[in-house]
Amino acid sequence: MATADLRPMTLGEVLDRTFKLYFANFWLFSGIMCFPFLILFVFNVGVGWVSSAELTALRAGQITPSAAIAIAATSFAGVMFLILISFIVTGVGQAATIFAVSDIYLGKMATIRNSFQQIRGHILQALGTIFIVALAVGAGFICLVIPGIVIGCRTSVAIPAAMLEDLGAGAAFSRSMDLTRGFATQAFLVFLLCVSIATGVSSLFTMPFMMMQLLPKPHQLPFGMIVLQDACAFVGSVLASPLQVIAFSLMYYNLRVRKEGFDLEHLMGSLEPPSSPSLPATDAALPS
Repeated sequence: MATADLRPMTLGEVLDRTFKLYFANFWLFSGIMCFPFLILFVFNVGVGWVSSAELTALRAGQITPSAAIAIAATSFAGVMFLILISFIVTGVGQAATIFAVSDIYLGKMATIRNSFQQIRGHILQALGTIFIVALAVGAGFICLVIPGIVIGCRTSVAIPAAMLEDLGAGAAFSRSMDLTRGFATQAFLVFLLCVSIATGVSSLFTMPFMMMQLLPKPHQLPFGMIVLQDACAFVGSVLASPLQVIAFSLMYYNLRVRKEGFDLEHLMGSLEPPSSPSLPATDAALPS
């Protein structure tokens, strides 16, 4: 088992450690994210198949106007269901990744199986925290954008706090606001870098299909190309999504080390009490 390296880090050290952790444990983090995004890929393919079949029938004139309305309603319901599935599976993936980062950071053995086992009983906490943070950030964006950015930065470690301290959504929200006080700019820079990398990786895999839909004229991709597009999006998501979770998990621990002396707390907790020396027997027979 590796020794935990618990010390205050600068922003550059947090980012450097994020990339080192990602590449050193590439198959661990990719494997964790593979399971939830594979579920999402299957649902995407199903929605694509239904949409492609309906569009083909509509163009062939095989669907009446009333049936077209029903199809549109069904498609809308399918999209809403897909959004719900995406919300759930990405939340589960983030929670499992947070536990994996924590195990590595604290010098423990991290595995895909153990990371998913640790989220048992915490899934609702993760989803509730993500929902509350998204709601607060969305409300902030309605109020002239800047408040949304500030809230997003201040709540950037809410999910790690919920998972690693076993907090409810509201408590995790408040905990993140306390920890990030004075460090919102650092959180913003981390978020900006991670989003830029994720967008670049995603565009690398999906841009060819977007160009096919736009040039030389817009048209519907055949079902086979839709499957290939979803497969490329799946690979891009698996590769890019762990970075932001790793970065903010490390930032969570870094803030605790800086503000609460977590390094000393962990050290004291890991020390085992010394074993008491064995006392000599007092019931031995005395010589007569």
